Amino acid sequence: MTILLSRMNHNFMRTKNLDQLRTFRKMPIPTSNPIVVAPSPTPFKADDSVDHAAIERNVEKWLKTPLSGFVLNSENGEEQFLSETERLDIVRTVNAARNGEKFIVGGVDTSSVTETIRMSEDLVEAGAEMIRIRIPRLAKDVTSYFEQVVPRVPAPVMIIHQMAPGQFAGGDAPVGAPAEVIGDLIDLDNVFGYIASGNVRFEARVRNFVTTDKPFWLGNGLIVLAMSAIGANGACLMFGNVGPGEVHQIISNVMNGDLAAAQEIQTRIIEADYQILDRGAAGIKAALDLLGYDGGAPRSPNAPVSDAEREIIRTAMQQAKLI
Repeated sequence: MTILLSRMNHNFMRTKNLDQLRTFRKMPIPTSNPIVVAPSPTPFKADDSVDHAAIERNVEKWLKTPLSGFVLNSENGEEQFLSETERLDIVRTVNAARNGEKFIVGGVDTSSVTETIRMSEDLVEAGAEMIRIRIPRLAKDVTSYFEQVVPRVPAPVMIIHQMAPGQFAGGDAPVGAPAEVIGDLIDLDNVFGYIASGNVRFEARVRNFVTTDKPFWLGNGLIVLAMSAIGANGACLMFGNVGPGEVHQIISNVMNGDLAAAQEIQTRIIEADYQILDRGAAGIKAALDLLGYDGGAPRSPNAPVSDAEREIIRTAMQQAKLI
């Protein structure tokens, strides 16, 4: 009985403090496009614990780049290898280290309405100004899920169409809902915008079903040019950690009608994006090491890239003029 009353009081306080949670936002979300954010990798110490000092050093470096914000609790951040306590502590560390600059997007990946709301509230309290929610993979009624969740999340919601996290094959990725349904979800109040999958053919239809001027972000470095051509005006992608300026320039050039300039940059970065992303978290961490960030190794049992793989990444980054 005591436990039940405690839970009821806890839930009451969460509801009661919804407006208060909205006031925790530290930075205004950018209003001019393109917005480029990146899923931030998580550095670990030799004992496999989260290296918060390394996170602080990385944030200090990213503050000097065109990156618009940080996405925390993501596949690139090895979310499946982190406890919920660790994930929230990472948000708090980034929030403290950013010195009031840029903005934080907190990632949520659950098919439960109740857990989505609870986790979103905790992320906002820790410092996130926006919540990125994956289209649920185990729920048939996607519309009902978002209609219940979106009004109760104390921050703008970014819907991401990523049904197979960690598998960025593009067209082979499963589809989470019909294009018409996704368009309706993007139009919901308190939905800030949408992060598209790598399936350009499918997402071209989704773009046509979005009836508002809400942000439509691409999610893969190989197709920045292609997605920009169908109307993407921002990005949330791994490559943003190492080349936010290049991504920003491609999208801006397309928006301004300069396709030739956009194509030149896209051609230059393709191999770097491919070689890095093909190796998952280990690849992006190796790339960050080469740029002077604290990348390190993935969390156990995953292994870092080999010396030979690191040289392949280095050569591709040099070709992209990143180093």
